[in-house]
Amino acid sequence: MKKYAPGDLTHPFKWFVPENATTLIIGTFPPVEKRWGFKFFYPNLQNNFWTILSKIAGTTLSTDKNVMVAERQNILRKLKTGITDMGAVIKRLSPDSKDESLEIVEYMEILHILREHPSLKKIILTSSSGKSSALAWFKGYLEENNIAHVIPKRTKPLQFDIQFKKRTISVHVLYSPSRRAANRISFEKLVEMYKDVILQ
Repeated sequence: MKKYAPGDLTHPFKWFVPENATTLIIGTFPPVEKRWGFKFFYPNLQNNFWTILSKIAGTTLSTDKNVMVAERQNILRKLKTGITDMGAVIKRLSPDSKDESLEIVEYMEILHILREHPSLKKIILTSSSGKSSALAWFKGYLEENNIAHVIPKRTKPLQFDIQFKKRTISVHVLYSPSRRAANRISFEKLVEMYKDVILQ
């Protein structure tokens, strides 16, 4: 069994993939626990992620903490969308929730998720800036597993394909739903960008 160093953090949720999901959304790693509003992916209530997905699903979000997780899982079921992060085990280099404060120790088993869920045909990466982004870690994971890929060098949204088990998986690099990224793109454009991939 692999041993981890003191201070290494293991992902608390791993992944959630509904039956017949066609899209897999991949982030980096959950924020520090004091930022959690509930115990599930994107638990920071200041992040626009669930507001975007609820808008696409045509639902509203409750403020009742007792239903927040089930409500978000139902949104994912409705959108036939799974969710995970690239970091299975990480080091947090400073006590904040910034991606640049994260160091990868072990990647999430994305290929295992794809193998277990053959209906998946699209991946959305929710960050691409810096060495600790979902895109940078996904690229490292592909290289570690000898998966050929060519990432286009242009502005987002980006799209490229990978081949796995005789399947073509379409990978989409979109703008981050975090409030820090809000000055680069409007909320309305974010909704349209995620909607175009999820519902296509």
